[in-house]
Amino acid sequence: MTESTLTSPRVAALVLGAVLVLVGVAVVASAQAAIVGMSVFAFAGALARTRTPLRRAFVVRRRFTDVTVLVVFAVVLAYLGLTTPLA
Repeated sequence: MTESTLTSPRVAALVLGAVLVLVGVAVVASAQAAIVGMSVFAFAGALARTRTPLRRAFVVRRRFTDVTVLVVFAVVLAYLGLTTPLA
């Protein structure tokens, strides 16, 4: 992989596929399961942001800010997904 490529096509295709699976889960099974899945994605994003070297990341904000926002978002989504009854 070259240094100019920030996201490999394989990773982009996997993320797109996972998003489509979450939409399918929301339509077929339950919205709560999809919301908890989105929470897992937010946690994974926070982990990826902590592990990505600064020379490979699109840096606009500090890493601490990005990770904090993603973790708070993930916790709120997990709480809402596990406690809110969706019909």
